Amino acid sequence: MVKSNDIALHCSRQNNLADVSARLSSPGYEESSEEDTDDEKGGNGYVTMLNKSTALPVETLKEYILQHSTDSHFKDEFSSIPMANSSPQTVGLTPGNIKKNRYKNIIPYDSSRVLLQADRNKGQSDYINASYVQGYEEGETFIASQGPNDVIINDFVRMLWEQKVDRVVMLTNLIELGKKKCSMYWPGSGEKKFGEVTVRLLTTHVFAQYTIRHLRLSQNGKPALELTQFHFTAWPDKSVPKSPWGLVDFHQRVMAVPGSGPVLVHCSAGVGRTGTFIALCNLLREAEDTGKMNFLDTLWKLRQDRMHTIQTVAQYVYLHKAALVGHTVAGSTIQVKDMNARLAALESEKPDTKSALSYSREFEAVVAVCDATINQSNESTKQADESVYQNTSGVADKMKNRLSNILPNQTFRPVLQGEANKEDTYINAVLVPNLIQNSYDLLTQLPLPSTVTDFWRLVTQFDVGLVVAFDMDSGNSDETIGDFLPKSEKKPFENDRYLVETEPPRESTVAREFPLTVHQKAVSGMGNSVRQVKKTLTFLACKNPKLDPECVLELQEKIKSCRTNETSHTIFACRNGADHSGLMCVQSILLDRLEADQCLTVPLVVGGIKAIRPQVIPTVDQYKCLYRVLKLAHESKNVYGNVGDGSL
Repeated sequence: MVKSNDIALHCSRQNNLADVSARLSSPGYEESSEEDTDDEKGGNGYVTMLNKSTALPVETLKEYILQHSTDSHFKDEFSSIPMANSSPQTVGLTPGNIKKNRYKNIIPYDSSRVLLQADRNKGQSDYINASYVQGYEEGETFIASQGPNDVIINDFVRMLWEQKVDRVVMLTNLIELGKKKCSMYWPGSGEKKFGEVTVRLLTTHVFAQYTIRHLRLSQNGKPALELTQFHFTAWPDKSVPKSPWGLVDFHQRVMAVPGSGPVLVHCSAGVGRTGTFIALCNLLREAEDTGKMNFLDTLWKLRQDRMHTIQTVAQYVYLHKAALVGHTVAGSTIQVKDMNARLAALESEKPDTKSALSYSREFEAVVAVCDATINQSNESTKQADESVYQNTSGVADKMKNRLSNILPNQTFRPVLQGEANKEDTYINAVLVPNLIQNSYDLLTQLPLPSTVTDFWRLVTQFDVGLVVAFDMDSGNSDETIGDFLPKSEKKPFENDRYLVETEPPRESTVAREFPLTVHQKAVSGMGNSVRQVKKTLTFLACKNPKLDPECVLELQEKIKSCRTNETSHTIFACRNGADHSGLMCVQSILLDRLEADQCLTVPLVVGGIKAIRPQVIPTVDQYKCLYRVLKLAHESKNVYGNVGDGSL
């Protein structure tokens, strides 16, 4: 593969830009697909860039993203590349094959399509809507495929078998917005036969934003083929993921598994999400090899192998952010067997050695990247919020924030349901995905006198089973902290909406634990009588951690012991909703990752949560503490005793 950063070197490849431009603008050209976009057509502006190097040094990428976050640069650049070239697509358009295409305007080029082994006696043709896509290295190949429908599901499984695919990346859910986007080509349990190929489900590991399945394929007594399916479940239809950090985490997981065959990537149409993921793989390899990333060149090359890859401007912008995150955290995931050596390197602060590892350098890099990956208004991405913090625009909302500089990101804030007339939906809190699929923790400030009812609305409406609270000792001296808890078992808390009762607390060296029973009163017009029990939960009034690893780990053990219901959620609260609460929330997720994944993923987890709540982990001392607690947990094996060798 040609690796030059000068786009002009690739102009001899099989595309005629003038012909393509005419084709794209012709009245009969249809542009409806899984994303249903109507404003993302590529043009022929690429001609104007033929003599211009568009490679970006990786050290300039953050500023490049910030510089163009509010203008039309990304849209203009994206639109300069034709969605397709003039290569023949005759096979996919033959009468017998048209029905095998999920979308009638997404057809593979004849020159790069995947050929199946045809057998007329069995009624098997050689056609499937899938394309070979060149990776960054010579000989490195991806297969970009549409997700199978019921018509081609046997052909799809046959492709896995014939191409000896040992890694599958799935970027769509089976059903999205009420529409079937992909047929299920694996059994829910046991085994299932697809044509002549039998697929057996070996194991399933479910995480917050993705699921990993191990499958075994067999056919007529031939040697079995084992493959790993990586299923990313957090990519919304017609949009992009809320944050690039989750996709980068997923990408690292995929790349950590060695394989000998091509990586097959599919979404529904096999172009938008699929192209974005393949581009991310290629760009990160390019950055490792050259210290640069050429987004425009990468986009152009992808579309020489499969039309419409990277389908929207939003995906193109998202790709820049994901590439920035991916490069920043490259190599930072630590297997437990390498923990001591890596932590020893991080402990050695060498300011005169630019390339040396250190906590400070790693922390500063994560903080810097977060600035460029928080959702921002962008003329190029119509799906973005007009303001990340638009929810605080109302006067009433502003009065519900203790600190004006710690506000919830609109994308991640919980929306309260109104239970009384004119009751608003706002609370200064954010949802933080944890390790369990479709589950989350919540970060919030201790309630103000005016938000006590909102706090209990949050508890009851979001099925909270545990509240972990800090800064409770300051309640007597801090008038901004509302009275929201029972004084004792004989003196419950009560206001016009809630009655909260407790039992005698249990004291420990790190926290005071007491059970709460929350009764919700009838709303206006129904009297003021107490009705059925609304919620029972545990409340931990914690002593503020002093960044002592033993103290933090002991508190984490207490939190773990109180999480008896896997389906309920945990609130982490402190005075500002970020400092102590953020530390313990992040530490909890990291310990769960250590237990489940047998690795340390501190930069990924910290960056992902700082993208939601930037004030979390505000200092390098807290950052160091995260690592030291993980090391202590692994060594003690008191709570996380089954940590192994780093394989699922």
